[in-house]
Amino acid sequence: MTSGPTPFLKQLWQVDADALLERVSHKAMSQSAVIMHEGSAGENVALVLAGRVKLVARGVGERTVVLAIRGPGELVGEMAALGGTRRSATAIADEDVELGLLSGEDFRGYLRDHPDAALVLLRTLVGRMTEATRGLVELATQDSVGRVARRLIELGANHGGARTGPYELELTQDELASWTGATRETVSRALRLMRQLGWVSTGHRTITVLDPAAVRERGGEGGSSGQT
Repeated sequence: MTSGPTPFLKQLWQVDADALLERVSHKAMSQSAVIMHEGSAGENVALVLAGRVKLVARGVGERTVVLAIRGPGELVGEMAALGGTRRSATAIADEDVELGLLSGEDFRGYLRDHPDAALVLLRTLVGRMTEATRGLVELATQDSVGRVARRLIELGANHGGARTGPYELELTQDELASWTGATRETVSRALRLMRQLGWVSTGHRTITVLDPAAVRERGGEGGSSGQT
């Protein structure tokens, strides 16, 4: 499995990338710091320069769901800045991060001055919409074991690209539940079955994928097998 779509910054022509980097102001933020709040006005845009940013949204009963992870070269907050709307998610530093910040006005001006970059952004947003639709289909058609398997593979990709051998994720079951959109109990049952099959092992704040091929195959299945 690949590490996902090419980051926004790396898709730009060099002249467009340099122009964007010249406009941003640099800011370092520590792990767990809130970068942008759900419901706030979209007054600025962040370009991730180093580290990872987690996007989370509140659900029913104060539960939170992890919507996405943004890594180096990716934008955060651009949709609210472009649409003049309130933010639909909270952005949190998943680790120590370095950001390039610019105002929504400056970002819109940059896109007017660099139409090729605007086209890249449009492709990026279409790709995210397609992925969101795929996620809705997944929720409607996959059982919880399949969803957990899919998330473990995606997280492995986000933390270092293609995975062919065992790898360890620093991840609690509560965090995995938020990423999967399921309860902790449901995720715990899914992991129990995967441990019994020898696909994963779990430790204190860690989940080790022992058999990525089996987990990847299970994550690609549709429909419900009635296992949870």
